[in-house]
Amino acid sequence: MDTNSKLISAVMTSKVWQVGADDTAEATLALMQHRKVSSVLVTDGDRILGIITEHDIVRALHEGGNIKQRTCADLMQAPVITVTDTTLCIDAYHLMVGRGIRHLAVTDAAGHIVGVASEGDLMRDFGIEYFMTFKDIGSVMSRRICRLPPNATVADAVAQMLAERQSCVVVVDAQGGPAGMLTERDIVRLCNQQENPERLTLAETMCAPVRTVRPHGLLHEAVGLMAAAHIRRLVAVDDGGAVCGLLTHHDIVLGLEGGYVSYLKEIVEKQAHELKQAALIIDEKLLLTNILRSATGTALLAADLSYRISYATPAVADVLGVRTEDIGGQDLRGILKLLGWAAVDGALSEAALADGATQHTVATPDGGIDLQASLLLDAQDKVQGYLVLAQRA
Repeated sequence: MDTNSKLISAVMTSKVWQVGADDTAEATLALMQHRKVSSVLVTDGDRILGIITEHDIVRALHEGGNIKQRTCADLMQAPVITVTDTTLCIDAYHLMVGRGIRHLAVTDAAGHIVGVASEGDLMRDFGIEYFMTFKDIGSVMSRRICRLPPNATVADAVAQMLAERQSCVVVVDAQGGPAGMLTERDIVRLCNQQENPERLTLAETMCAPVRTVRPHGLLHEAVGLMAAAHIRRLVAVDDGGAVCGLLTHHDIVLGLEGGYVSYLKEIVEKQAHELKQAALIIDEKLLLTNILRSATGTALLAADLSYRISYATPAVADVLGVRTEDIGGQDLRGILKLLGWAAVDGALSEAALADGATQHTVATPDGGIDLQASLLLDAQDKVQGYLVLAQRA
């Protein structure tokens, strides 16, 4: 795939399932299960009013009451982020990461709905060869996993999924091994087929067996396995067979964001070569700053091995409530402790981050902050410091 020129219109799903604001949730649940779609648009003619995703069904089940008696207006999220059909795939993918969303509505120049694009649509079209530039599964997979025993209820699973902001629960046996999985799509199925799905146990409702991988496995092979099996998740297990991570479409897209700077640099260098111009030199720090500015709500902090902050993007003011000019040279751990991350000393170390980035959530009076910590590596993969990305939860 030539990601530099391919348009979103080439990968989007052209068949857009639409419902009206006054339509019943019962009909929408049946539609989503029968068509195996992760979202439907709520529309009034060509006007997009909102979107209903599998996650919205999970949220509605947790809220209680009879979902089927609700209207689509009750379930939908608004506004819907849209792009035109001339948007580049690479820009669409970057927009999803920056906004923390998994679906984009696609319109033509006149504003008419022409398609919907999901993370899976974009990820699949990058092609296996694109993922070969990245490292193993462990460097991308999430270690924040919802785990529950088989005798837990669907209500327990839904509550944990929402609290941890995860799209599934891994059902584990007494030894910590994977016994099954309950996903957002399963919740849609259960809400459509059962009167009181929240009362059922995971043993009664989970899908089993699950596909497993090892953290040291190659990412591009995992992506190929997901595509061949038509699945969106793989469970990572350690040498003892215990669950240690989860690889999803969402995790892969987030992992690829780390290569966005290098990718843009390659594009410019390729264009310069084709035009027989002198090689263009891009300052990656400057380029990264501008990328993160465009990713609404994303802040970056970089520190050396002594934890002294050497670089911060302007977004730290909005996300963390501190000014860049006030934190230069300060101890990164101290800044993060002030935010409420009490366990930062143990989490922000070479040993703790040796297997890849880790995710953390810090509770704040206005909702919380999601943090991703990783090691800062040079071109030879030698550790130079620490990198923290922060976003409002």
